[in-house]
Amino acid sequence: MAVNPTSGSSENDEILPSAHLRWALDEETNVRFAFTRSLARPNYEDLAPFSLILEEDGEIQRGNPNLDITTAWNYDIMWERYLSTVGIVSAGVFYKQIEDNIFFFTAEEDRNGDTFDVIQPRNGDSAEVIGLEVAYQNRFRNLPAPWDGLGLYFNATFIDSEAAIPERDDTLFPGQADTVYNLSLSYEKYGFSGRVSLNYHSEYLSEVGGDEASDIFIDERTQLDLSFSQQVTSKVRLYLDVLNLTDEPFRVYEGSEDRPIQEEYYSWWGTFGVKIDL
Repeated sequence: MAVNPTSGSSENDEILPSAHLRWALDEETNVRFAFTRSLARPNYEDLAPFSLILEEDGEIQRGNPNLDITTAWNYDIMWERYLSTVGIVSAGVFYKQIEDNIFFFTAEEDRNGDTFDVIQPRNGDSAEVIGLEVAYQNRFRNLPAPWDGLGLYFNATFIDSEAAIPERDDTLFPGQADTVYNLSLSYEKYGFSGRVSLNYHSEYLSEVGGDEASDIFIDERTQLDLSFSQQVTSKVRLYLDVLNLTDEPFRVYEGSEDRPIQEEYYSWWGTFGVKIDL
């Protein structure tokens, strides 16, 4: 096996201005405005100049030492109201202008007469992300006992995105689902703490192919989890966590939902234990 030493270096100078403004409508209500400049560096493993050949899978994974950092201008407006029960309700909109976003590109390559899929991180030209997010969190302390231990948490984000990718028409922003929400019902009283949580994300683009038919997507997924704990003494607590009660699969497809290329089932699983404070 031949080894070819490779060296290189890069240098980045970025100014990251930001401005934040809070407008207090009353003692419980605020409107917040934010304007920020941010950056994200490539993962170190993506920068390594490696080539990993997986013969059985017909796949080649490569690093890219020429990756640039990703930069973004961010604009946010958020309305929030604090509740007397120490809860909060909020809603906001955001817009991001992104340059040199990093995505995984899949292309075909001939190797000794066989066609291999080559997966490599690359920089996109630009991208735009606009979204709406809402959230509600409250403990219903004003209800009569024993219902005063109930609590509710909910958040949801709705996103529209577009990315300019070299050698391709505009596509979705890789790695970003257009709908995400989390719903959790809790109960805390008499030393008991319990939570039922539902988490959902819609399908999202994972790897960009040479055309739309070869794009790789992670399918939508809904997961239901349970978490319980009971205080036995001042220093001893029992706990139980159960995850993926609905046995949701991890599913990947190419181009369209009726072309699955990977499905993984894990069933539910849980942990039980005792926590002792020494």
